Amino acid sequence: MRIYELMFIADPRVDEEGRAALVEKVQKVIVEKAAGTIEKVDRWGIRKLAYKLPKTKLTEGDYTVVLFRSNGEKLQEIDVLFQVTPELIRKQIVRREDLEKKERKEWLKTRDNPVEEMSVSDGSSSGMKEETIEPVFEVEGESQA
Repeated sequence: MRIYELMFIADPRVDEEGRAALVEKVQKVIVEKAAGTIEKVDRWGIRKLAYKLPKTKLTEGDYTVVLFRSNGEKLQEIDVLFQVTPELIRKQIVRREDLEKKERKEWLKTRDNPVEEMSVSDGSSSGMKEETIEPVFEVEGESQA
């Protein structure tokens, strides 16, 4: 599944509970209609807009950023929500290829090195020295020195 970031601006004239309900509504559409999974929701709060919106004359907006995973086939369902909900004034959906590449690199690294050495910290706060633990095998009839 691909990683997407949705940033949207809600009308600040709506009360806080109403804006929170809008965020929940957007999350619900992502999960149910766009077949996505929410990774992170970051509410930025009310901030000044870059320019005054011509239709509504707004100079501020309530910003929210949602990081989610989806296959990308049903992203238009999110567009429909923004078209029919006037309290949601702006939106932008961006595919986060940088996060996908980073995740893939980590996956390939763990795939190439499936068995890593187990290490235990000695508990010191400076330098965090690590010691390698080697497995001990006992063979019947032999004792280890």
